[in-house]
Amino acid sequence: MNLFKTQRKVPAMEIKLPWGQSLTTLQLPDTWHVHMPERVDISGQNRQSCADIVEAALANPEGTGSISEKNLSNKRVLIIVDDNTRPTPAHEFFHLIFQHLQQAGADAKNIHVMPALGIHTAMRREEMAEKIGEENLNKINWSNPDAFDPATHHDFGTTGRGTPVRLNREVAAADLIVLVGMIEPHLWAGFGGGMKNLFPGVAAAEAIGAHHGMIAEPPYLFNRVGMAPDENTFRRDLEETRDLVPGEIFVVNVLLDENQQIAAAFAGEALAAHRKGIECNKNIAGISLPHPMDAVIVNSHPMDINFKQSMKCVGNALPALGPGGVIMGFLRAARGLDDIPLPDKPPPLSVLRTILKLVGKSNVMGFLNVMKKGLNVEERFLTYYSMRLIREYRMFFHVPSLSEKEIRHLGFFHACGRPQEAIDRGAAKLKKDAHVAVFPDGGATFPIMK
Repeated sequence: MNLFKTQRKVPAMEIKLPWGQSLTTLQLPDTWHVHMPERVDISGQNRQSCADIVEAALANPEGTGSISEKNLSNKRVLIIVDDNTRPTPAHEFFHLIFQHLQQAGADAKNIHVMPALGIHTAMRREEMAEKIGEENLNKINWSNPDAFDPATHHDFGTTGRGTPVRLNREVAAADLIVLVGMIEPHLWAGFGGGMKNLFPGVAAAEAIGAHHGMIAEPPYLFNRVGMAPDENTFRRDLEETRDLVPGEIFVVNVLLDENQQIAAAFAGEALAAHRKGIECNKNIAGISLPHPMDAVIVNSHPMDINFKQSMKCVGNALPALGPGGVIMGFLRAARGLDDIPLPDKPPPLSVLRTILKLVGKSNVMGFLNVMKKGLNVEERFLTYYSMRLIREYRMFFHVPSLSEKEIRHLGFFHACGRPQEAIDRGAAKLKKDAHVAVFPDGGATFPIMK
């Protein structure tokens, strides 16, 4: 079932974008063809409670028996939950997972919880309590994985591509691994959820770097939002870890509606449950567009925690853009750069774009390696991504949480102090009758092209 109304074309309009607890109002040129796909509000349609939705998934898992039917007496359980850069409301249903584990004979002292940090900043105890609930956290042990400490890693072999699978040693000790997260559009994996909490969630930094290197290899697909998993080499590579890890893997993935409430849940065998969830996510978050757009207006809501998370809206919208398109972005980024180190100041944007056009997309990573030495894994691939954006698109962003110095050192977009300025400067780069798509909830939605 398609949960979206038919998109409408509007020749002139005022639009309002969610912005924290308020709205941002923008005036669009009256000559544009504005495509405003409307999400159907499913929040009041005979909804079960969030807990009931997850309980139904736990009781009827895909491709395997339920957790409560297993024999977990004297067995070790590792629960990997996504970190605070994802809005998964695990605190609303974590107790259900705990109950199923106890029904299977698991002892609380043998249950360990980790956030799927990858190379993100470690979570503080209060952040972990907010993620899974204070009462739940008090019952079990937990720790942050450290991607940069070899002493905490175990080598599980390599994927067919040759990616080293080095994961936190808690994985090797676990008889059952429960992956708790959400399915959403994702920049490189196509969709979040599934095996992603395991790899790269608790992987070593060098393993993450080797895996992420795929985006700079032929066919140079630096954006794979919404790509079918079986067609996406990036996801297929990370999913091979399923067969390299000796413990049983069970996933619990939720999908959120436009109000950030749980709309659906899928549990069970890692791939089977994830594939079912993807099909549902296409209905909940996929927005149909008739043809490529000249420009997009993207708002980071609900991914507003920091600049890195807010940038998700840009990646999510790229499948809608034709070559040389314009991006008008509204990134709330409440914590600013947060854990992103301030990079060295790059050349002027116009100069950098010209250079990147000349070197060609196949040589962007080589150019980066020469231009910026000593970057860590995440800095390297985020910089590569921004360079590909510079090469392909024109970007006008309103990011009020960043300082002028931070904007100069990021250097890959034109900064706009006022929201309306982003529209006006974008319009100057477009023909008068441009086709423009608007994504008010760009952090959680993605276009599906007809």
